[in-house]
Amino acid sequence: MKYLDRQKIDELLRAAAESPRRRTHFNFHENLEDPINRLCIAACPDTVVPPHRHSDKWELFMVFEGTMKVYTYHDDGSVKAEYLLDQNNHAVELPAMEWHNFVALTPCVAFEVKPGPYRPLNPEETAYFTGVKP
Repeated sequence: MKYLDRQKIDELLRAAAESPRRRTHFNFHENLEDPINRLCIAACPDTVVPPHRHSDKWELFMVFEGTMKVYTYHDDGSVKAEYLLDQNNHAVELPAMEWHNFVALTPCVAFEVKPGPYRPLNPEETAYFTGVKP
């Protein structure tokens, strides 16, 4: 059994602050082949998550602690929409093929759910748009 409580959230936030990537995660799924991937992501405001998309998967974000923005993008890299996730705005679900990333505005912990199995992004799913600061 896996359990997310205050102690675990604090542990994740500390680990993110100490990580060179300035983020960390805690998987609820047992292995990368699970049909549904479920994980907590702890992130510091200076972490960088490049815009990307999943060609065959939707993705759901729910915030447990802190404040983050989820951005979606047009193919040319211009911002399509932004979604504030905080204590009042809790979740956003993104369809497959939607360019997106998130920016931690404060130290935050979010829960991500998407179909598995896990596979690394291929080059066509990662974008480094000119002028877009993730």
